[in-house]
Amino acid sequence: MEEITEVKRKALEIARNIADHIKRGDFPEIEYPPNTQSNIAFDEEIGYTFDPKNYSKIRGSRVKSLKTLAGVLYGLSRALDHLESGLTMTKRDFYYVHKVERLKGTLFPQDQRETDSRIVLMELILGMPREAFSITSDPRGWIYGDIELIDRSGRVLRADQVGEMGYSVPPRPENIKFKRIGVKAVIAIEKVGPAKNMIELGIPEEYKIAIAILQGQASRSMRRFLRMLSDEGVPIAILTDLSPWSLRIAATVIYNSINSAHIPHLASPEARFIGILTDDVENGFFKDYQFALEPLTPADLKAAQDNLYLPNLQAEFWQKENRWFLEKKKKAEIEIFKAMSPSAKKLKELFLEYLREKLDEHLGISI
Repeated sequence: MEEITEVKRKALEIARNIADHIKRGDFPEIEYPPNTQSNIAFDEEIGYTFDPKNYSKIRGSRVKSLKTLAGVLYGLSRALDHLESGLTMTKRDFYYVHKVERLKGTLFPQDQRETDSRIVLMELILGMPREAFSITSDPRGWIYGDIELIDRSGRVLRADQVGEMGYSVPPRPENIKFKRIGVKAVIAIEKVGPAKNMIELGIPEEYKIAIAILQGQASRSMRRFLRMLSDEGVPIAILTDLSPWSLRIAATVIYNSINSAHIPHLASPEARFIGILTDDVENGFFKDYQFALEPLTPADLKAAQDNLYLPNLQAEFWQKENRWFLEKKKKAEIEIFKAMSPSAKKLKELFLEYLREKLDEHLGISI
């Protein structure tokens, strides 16, 4: 309720400011800090942070800016309507509230990119994430393990007893309270298949670990949830493919991303990337299975080249991993465990052997 009140206060303050300008006969304007490179800082210890030094203005004296100004006011009005009614909307919903007859020739969008950029602008103007003003993303990601939590409705849930893949992390995990955490660590896994296999094999229950299923690039809600667990003192380990894209997935969990730098508490600097690592393929766990590696696609290779310049991948560790892709032009997928296992029993043994080695090496945890 306090957050709803704060969103409403800020939105009304913006509207009153514009109304006051118009009453005085002045062109209205809104000042905000853009999420440009000059306003984004990176620190290896804390990740990306939003550090506004430069500000931009949306000026009513310019035709294009006036449309943007009107769009912000219209967007805020629709968001407040949903918020006060207890409703949420997706970015696609937000796009469609603009596709109405009376907005043709004014705010009618050409495509969703136009309204998506307006959502980011609203975040920057309000200084709040879009979830605070009712615009949410589709939930993506699950957590499975001995974690008792109280959700927004007040229900007590246990994350390994609410479905075969665990608890679906909601768009606003800030509404969750942890009642009890009975796991030694959380393994955040890029892919659904291998993560689900670990659950099906009973590894979380037997070895007191939780499995977080990222389902690709971790969503903002999942990154926030992992940060909340990290703040509770739970060690976070990240297991991904060995690929240029997967380096970004791991780094985004640890450091946040440039695009989300203006949203706080999305980085988990204490998290550790445990694999798959290049040394695993060259000299370690998978050295005898190089025949199971896949060639990089042109898109993979382009990603590796782009990784050379990303601020959160400049440390020697990340650069070393990325150079391997440029030199070998190969990648490994977590499914390589299946290539090594002639049976389900052997698959479980391989998962456990790998996790024991990595959790001990990177987090000092024994399972």
